[in-house]
Amino acid sequence: MLAMSRAVTRPGLRVKQLVLGIGAVYFTFVSVTNAVNFVVSVGGYHWAFLNSGNVSYIASITKVYAWPTWFDKAAVLAAVVVEAIGAFLFWNALRKFRGRGSGARDAWIALGWNIAVWLGFIAGTEFFLAYTSEGPFRELLAISLLMAVVIAVIPDDAGSPAGLPPRAGEVADADDKALPRARGPRPPSAS
Repeated sequence: MLAMSRAVTRPGLRVKQLVLGIGAVYFTFVSVTNAVNFVVSVGGYHWAFLNSGNVSYIASITKVYAWPTWFDKAAVLAAVVVEAIGAFLFWNALRKFRGRGSGARDAWIALGWNIAVWLGFIAGTEFFLAYTSEGPFRELLAISLLMAVVIAVIPDDAGSPAGLPPRAGEVADADDKALPRARGPRPPSAS
């Protein structure tokens, strides 16, 4: 019952945490699939499950440059590192983000990294003239920007009854401080 009360008292905060959770899960997933692809490509394995296939895809684009075959594997390994950093940043932000400024710096670091990653991938596809593969990165960049807008614009208490913060005893998280509330008429002063 308390968990439901928490979700209802601060739905704006829960939406922000959902956005951070989506970023964490997504970066975790893509870093794992690229790590599997890297291990398969350097180890000579034939494993299809969770294999992104990006080494072969990058090789098909860079073959016109006659670069060494290790470049394709190195590019995927670099992507694994960048995506794993993103996953760590989002999980850390999700763990610390409690609204009212708590964990906001970590959230903005994760969101900034997210935007930088997709801008970097767009720049990479421009460099290699792989225009057909640039579209998904543009979409991911747009989603990244939208995630930042959600964090910046939606108030933590959005959707609460009359947009009011929770009352004492209804505080959503231990980190939050309840606002002082009047408890009735004050007793007359003794002076």
